[in-house]
Amino acid sequence: MAELSKEEIYKEYHGKVFGYFITHLRSPEDAEDLTADVFVKVYKALDGFDPSKASISTWIYTIARNICIDFLRKRKETSELPEELIAEDNIEGQVISQEELGVLAKALKKLPEEQRDIIVLHYYYNKPLTEITFLMGLSYSAVKTRHQKALETLRKNMT
Repeated sequence: MAELSKEEIYKEYHGKVFGYFITHLRSPEDAEDLTADVFVKVYKALDGFDPSKASISTWIYTIARNICIDFLRKRKETSELPEELIAEDNIEGQVISQEELGVLAKALKKLPEEQRDIIVLHYYYNKPLTEITFLMGLSYSAVKTRHQKALETLRKNMT
């Protein structure tokens, strides 16, 4: 394969990377920002890219997936509770106390990063396990097993 210039790489993959982000984030502004981040990272690391290890498209999509997961994790850490969780008339009639949230946050921090990502993506961002497999580059059985282990660990750590 002939080497592609930075401009050719951008032309070839910009739309695909943007489409990936818009599908997962549903925010054109965030998708455009993260797409730019991907290409900054690609350009900085281009000299170290080894085509014998992966195709350039696989490499770029891996960078995009990692940036997406990092973005979702950071957004989760800095966001406030949704209104429906703190409304007096919510479905369960419960209000999650700050103490309970603190216990949950501590338990989540004790999980291995990969398990924490699965829990956050599945329960906070409502991503099905099948989509998480794509986001994390894992098999369905691996995600399902890690999800189960994470829930078991959370139960133990919260009691």
